[in-house]
Amino acid sequence: MGTHRDTRRDDPFAEPAAKARHELVREIAAGGDLPDPAWRAAFEEVPRHLFVPGYHIGVLGGYERLAAEDPDPDKRARWLEGAYLDRPLATDVRGGELVSSSSQPSLMAGMLQALELRDGEAVLEIGTGTGYNAALLCHRLGDGLVTTVDLDEGITGPAR
Repeated sequence: MGTHRDTRRDDPFAEPAAKARHELVREIAAGGDLPDPAWRAAFEEVPRHLFVPGYHIGVLGGYERLAAEDPDPDKRARWLEGAYLDRPLATDVRGGELVSSSSQPSLMAGMLQALELRDGEAVLEIGTGTGYNAALLCHRLGDGLVTTVDLDEGITGPAR
């Protein structure tokens, strides 16, 4: 997680994502799940869409994949909008079965708040998944205090 880049310059979705992220944070805070300003800042500044470059939504008979690289601008817009809804996202489907997801942001906010972390404390996260939770932890604590591990390279590859 230690590599940082200027996502505003490198990310064509940066501006609309920032607006969507602000609305998501407003919604989560209104529900009472972001009372700590440090966690609120993490959710405001960590771009979830970069951790879910593609995900699946349920449709009649299976799943439809929405992705950042889709050539259809309407599907790309749906992908970006969905990345900032307060819902879990199915990130990996194998053989028609959901095997991995990115958790619902408000649930993540509540769990992170419940940790009652203090500056300087270290965290070991078991189950990297998309890497979004680890990125939130890194924002709050610093990259050097967060270690995250997972077994499935197919799921965690994009998290790098």
